[in-house]
Amino acid sequence: MNRLAFAVAIGAALVAAVVASSCGSATCRSICAGVCSNPDQDPNNCGGCGTRCASGICAQGKCVDSCTAPAQQCAGTCSDFQSDAYHCGVCNNSCNGGSCSGGACNCPGGAISCPLPGTTTNTCADLQTDPNHCGHCGTICGRGFQCQAGVCTCPAPAVTCSGGLECADKANDPQNCGGCGIQCGADQVCISGNCQCRPGLSKCIPPGGGVPTCNDTTSDPNDCAACGNICAAGSQICKESSCVAATQPCSPGTTLCGGGCVNLRTSAANCGTCGNACLRDELCVKRSDDQFACGRYSVGIGCTSCPCPACISLGRACCPSSWADGVVYCVRDGCPSN
Repeated sequence: MNRLAFAVAIGAALVAAVVASSCGSATCRSICAGVCSNPDQDPNNCGGCGTRCASGICAQGKCVDSCTAPAQQCAGTCSDFQSDAYHCGVCNNSCNGGSCSGGACNCPGGAISCPLPGTTTNTCADLQTDPNHCGHCGTICGRGFQCQAGVCTCPAPAVTCSGGLECADKANDPQNCGGCGIQCGADQVCISGNCQCRPGLSKCIPPGGGVPTCNDTTSDPNDCAACGNICAAGSQICKESSCVAATQPCSPGTTLCGGGCVNLRTSAANCGTCGNACLRDELCVKRSDDQFACGRYSVGIGCTSCPCPACISLGRACCPSSWADGVVYCVRDGCPSN
């Protein structure tokens, strides 16, 4: 069974609802924050979901400071390249359901042995569905493409961009919004082919005119309750859409950041900590350790619900969009918190 089929089977069996498994057999032992993980080797979920190694190294489900020979440090774990099916022969070479012996993958029935470029080892692939070996060993599908029946395919309504090297959903992709190469701002998302303020933000025009910005009128002291309503600096803060005395504490669940009470669990401008701003292709997500951080996202091409093969191939969580019906995003580290 290839990487994609294996992960889809696990996702269907374990997750019959919103968040599904989102990677293949190379790492899928458990599901943490919607993303598949191998707790034996994952330094972010070492031994179980949410246990992060300060050293950055997880070996056999335990955090360690260094690796013991013959194991070598690789991708946050200690690996014996001679026998590790997830790092066979070289770092990060998965046998995709096969076994590893003497630094070479032994492929299961139905899988093809493909040489790994630049090495003396191999990997296992299903040429019908593997986006890294689509139709032939070494044929890599471009960003957003799917491998269907051995052909790299850009499923409608997505279209090709970057000279045919990228498959993009121009209605929802912040990197190609309404047209190839049209990028939304960090405070925007792409909705129906137009860059619009992220949900919860209001479009405000600076005093005297200028380029509009997207601001949170519930917490922005310069646009509190309404664009242009400025709280008195030093003596007031913006709390729940009102300018109040600076001596007032913020409500539970919010934190004082730059003169306003902010929800660090949902704010793309203050994600997890004050001032931690997400980029245009990032969302504020809840990780497996219940911490909040910016996670890169892309459109789940060809999917309207989870599980999504596009997310599986990327090793990302499948997250339904909160602002566009029938759209899912493939998000690193986890899904946004409601």
